[in-house]
Amino acid sequence: MIMATQSTVAMGSDTVAPADEQRSWIDRVAAHQDKAAFAKLFRYYAPRLISHARKHFSSEAMAEEMVQETMTKVWLKSHLYHRDKGQVSTWIFTIARNVRFDMLRRLQSRPEILVADEIYLDMEADFDNECEPLDGDILRKQLQTYCNKLPDGQRLVVEMVYFEDKSQQEVADSLAIPLGTVKSRLRLALAKIREQLDE
Repeated sequence: MIMATQSTVAMGSDTVAPADEQRSWIDRVAAHQDKAAFAKLFRYYAPRLISHARKHFSSEAMAEEMVQETMTKVWLKSHLYHRDKGQVSTWIFTIARNVRFDMLRRLQSRPEILVADEIYLDMEADFDNECEPLDGDILRKQLQTYCNKLPDGQRLVVEMVYFEDKSQQEVADSLAIPLGTVKSRLRLALAKIREQLDE
């Protein structure tokens, strides 16, 4: 079983593997179920994935669960990766985004343990610095399209938090509204965006 332990995710976080090398790892896993190649892939991406997951889950256990489930899917679906359709990093973080969204859906079915701060935008996939800038531009445009359908108050809060990287307190101060109002507008906006994603 793949385990996203603290010792594992601490490895390889400061190095950048060439894109061709990453593709060779995936190819070897897909063609031969090469465990050594997968180990390299895991050591490289686990710290990046755990960093990504911690931004979306307040629970360390859930962050590690996201990493484990993502890498399990990478192992099982490696044959579906096609190098002509994008970077390995884009493919893996797309899987991670879908895993995260599935986990949040499961949490929503159990509202007694749902933490509001764990509800994040499905489109906000963190592709790290190594990914092509185009990916981020596309995601930003897609997110802006969803935001444009929101009421002005909710749209403004989302744009300030996600496009301008302001904290919720900074948004409250800028708009001269209570912090609770910012949190409420953000929750409502995210719920509406999720509905658009579902559609």
